[in-house]
Amino acid sequence: MLSPAAVLGLQALQLHFRPDELYRVPTEDGASIALGRYLPRERRRFAEPVLLCHGLGANRFNLDFDERYSVARYLARRGFESWVIELRGRGLAGPPLETTFDDQARYDVGAAIRTVLSTGAQRVNWVGHSKGGLAVFAHLAMNPQAPVNAIVAIGSPVSFAVQPGLRRFIRTVAPLLKMKSVPTGRVSALAMMGPPPGPLTRYMILESNMEPLVVKRSLANMASDIAGGVARQFGQWIVTGKFDSADGSFDYRANMAAVRCPLMLIAGSRDLLAPPLAVARAKDFVGTAAKVVVAGKTHGFAEDYGHGDLILGRKAPDEVFPLIESFLAAHSTAP
Repeated sequence: MLSPAAVLGLQALQLHFRPDELYRVPTEDGASIALGRYLPRERRRFAEPVLLCHGLGANRFNLDFDERYSVARYLARRGFESWVIELRGRGLAGPPLETTFDDQARYDVGAAIRTVLSTGAQRVNWVGHSKGGLAVFAHLAMNPQAPVNAIVAIGSPVSFAVQPGLRRFIRTVAPLLKMKSVPTGRVSALAMMGPPPGPLTRYMILESNMEPLVVKRSLANMASDIAGGVARQFGQWIVTGKFDSADGSFDYRANMAAVRCPLMLIAGSRDLLAPPLAVARAKDFVGTAAKVVVAGKTHGFAEDYGHGDLILGRKAPDEVFPLIESFLAAHSTAP
């Protein structure tokens, strides 16, 4: 149990989710997702709304953190309509439940797209961090006709063959993968002390690239439990080197030729979880010419980037966010 002082400290770190509109949307398989809608600030410049999807073990705050570190609000200020997705089994979407990545990619992504289309849009743009990028790749692999206009995938590895020590790490945490729900959300209780030492933190963020207060707030607000089925599926990919369905019957990577829309892949130069080679590998499978950006000093950036700091790094709003906006703007149409 937390002490009163610790409770007060965590309350001081609390973030607020206040989109213009909030939806809880049922999926076709009986679960639900949450969607926060930000209308364009000032005038609307683009017809295609942007769906923004968080990564593994994260929630809505991943891409809508606060006024400075929110990709969703950044895009809304530049004339896009932005929709922040919270996938099933966390936060506003509902309590934890048994599920797989396959369910999220098929049903959660489908529900999000249908909801946005119901407001009058014809096509959607997609911005995904980590698993959020993989989810749209998998959805299009299963549904080639899905009306996705353009994609920005940030730190989304389609290969797990080049990540140093990742297989060893998965073997170490193997007992956790047997659980109904991997309790990664419990790190919120450690927020006042900062990130825990060890490989988990090194894989998730380049801590030196983030403000200490942002690190604490991300721990206090953004961490969510991972459904056991999802965790086991990621573990399976790391061990086998595949990117496929939980039962092995559908190879997402082999069907990524269905991704034919404009695509930008952003990788952190010092990302241990999704290094540039693992992110750029998507080029070998998609049915489009993908633009690859490596965020690091040798590529003209002020900082080298890890994984989570591609969104929450000190310079990310100045260096990464404009890349996302300019790419989507170049491939979107006037209203």
